[in-house]
Parts: sequence; structure tokens; C-alpha cells
Amino acid sequence: MRLIFAASLLVCVAGCGQRSPESADSASSQVTPAASEPAPVTETPMPPPEAQSPVGAMAELKATQGNGVSGTLMLAPDAGGVHITGSIKGLPPGSTHGFHVHENGDCSAPDASSAGGHFNPSNEQHGNPESGGHHRDGMPNITADAEGTAELDAVVSGVTLRTQEANDVVGKSIVIHEKADDYKTQPSGDSGKRIACGIIK
Repeated sequence: MRLIFAASLLVCVAGCGQRSPESADSASSQVTPAASEPAPVTETPMPPPEAQSPVGAMAELKATQGNGVSGTLMLAPDAGGVHITGSIKGLPPGSTHGFHVHENGDCSAPDASSAGGHFNPSNEQHGNPESGGHHRDGMPNITADAEGTAELDAVVSGVTLRTQEANDVVGKSIVIHEKADDYKTQPSGDSGKRIACGIIK
């Protein structure tokens, strides 16, 4: 009896001291891994509303009937008014031309008469834009080079851009005339026919 009891005890100790592979796998499968934290989401800040709104404007000049003048003009706000830059092509070499803002944003007529008269919200006399007391349509005359191209870089004083005020030029038009503005003749400066027109938009 003592022999049988001792043998049974040895078998129990040997068997109970080892865990079966199935038990080990089962225990390990119950270990819950540490939850990984989601990466922080970085949002790109939106620009303020004023930064999203367009500030400048442009005018595509197209020739009136029987002419070949064209160009692209860019407009931007300036401390003194509105700054206009660009190139005008197809002019007679060395020629000088009047250059004005007109009251209507309509260049549909063959002679651009649909653009109306000079833009003059302050009801002033026509004159030299480089001196006081003139209405707000005028810019210095432009002169073409030997290739018939005029480079424009001028500031129209007394007007604004995208302000929706009475002197805002958006929605008006820019007209190139066949002759130089004499800055004296009322109300147009005797600058002749309209050879190109573009709506400011």
C-alpha cells in the first residue's frame, strides 16, 4: 500500500507541474494588448473671409469693327486710386491714344458706343489726370512703340475697386481711342473713335 501511494503521488506531482501547450496558448490569447491611441488630426486653418475674396480685377480689350487692337489689363487697389497695368497691341507704331474708363460695362456695339460716356461719378470737367479738377475717367495718354505695343502702368485717381461705392470701377469698361486726348475738349478730350473696349470684371 505504501508503495502504491508513493507511486501515485509521484505521478500527480509530475503531471500537475506541467501545463499543456493548449493551456498556455489559451492563457496567452486572453491577454488584451494595450489599445493604441489614434494619431492627432491636424486641421488646416481656413483663411479669413477677406483673404478668400478676390481683390483685383481685369479687362480683356477687344478691337472694335475695322480695328486690330487687343490687350489684357490688370487692376489692383492703390493708395491713390486704382493701379492698372498691362500691354496693348495692334496700335500704329509710335502712335498716341486716349485711354478712359467709361460708364457702362457693355462693349457689344461694333463701335463700342454701348460703353456710354466717360465715367464721371463726381460730375467734374474733363481734364488732365495729372492735375486737379478733372472727372474720374482719365489716365495719361498711351504711346505705342515701334512694334505697335503700348505698355501700361498708371494709377487712376479718385476711383476704387470692389467697394460698391459710387466711384467703384468694377462693371465699367475701359476704352482705347484712335487719337490722343487733348485734355481740354469737353466732355471727351477729342480723342476720336473707339478702337478697343474691355469690361472691368
